[in-house]
Amino acid sequence: MDQRRQSIADRSHAKKAIAGSIVLVLAGVGTCAKHFYRRFGKRTDGAVTVEFAIIISVFLLIVAGIMDFGHAWYMQQVITNASREGARYGITYKTDTSGNRIAPSALSPTIKNYLLNNYHLTNLLPSDASPDVTPGGDGYNSGTRGTPLEVKVTATKTWFILSSLIPGFGNQKTLTASTVMLCE
Repeated sequence: MDQRRQSIADRSHAKKAIAGSIVLVLAGVGTCAKHFYRRFGKRTDGAVTVEFAIIISVFLLIVAGIMDFGHAWYMQQVITNASREGARYGITYKTDTSGNRIAPSALSPTIKNYLLNNYHLTNLLPSDASPDVTPGGDGYNSGTRGTPLEVKVTATKTWFILSSLIPGFGNQKTLTASTVMLCE
């Protein structure tokens, strides 16, 4: 019986020894893992570079969007000023050699040619803007004092950045400015 007890005790001791060895090995792996994380988990050498790359890309997109909207605003101001200039050119009192009033529709150069060539509207806008000038109103044909003359200027804004970043934004936008003045 003693042998049997001894055999059972030896097996039990062997199991404990194996279990203890496994615990020691796992503890060693845990210690190694802790050492690994301590060494590489706290290193921040490249973290600043990665953060900078993320922030600068977002910042550049915002700046590009501001530039695109700024360009659209510039174009809107140019065509607004052109419509005012065209209306002012058309309403001023002009006479022929006989002293008869010249109607805005009979001016030379025409309001459209005056804005496109003398005012240099095509030079102030991008080449793909395709500016168009449309004079109208009761005063355009009659030139009678106090009748309204309307000058409408349109141009096309082609987006540089925003059309590719915002789905459904569209590649182009038509900008319009209209000015109504009374003939003098």
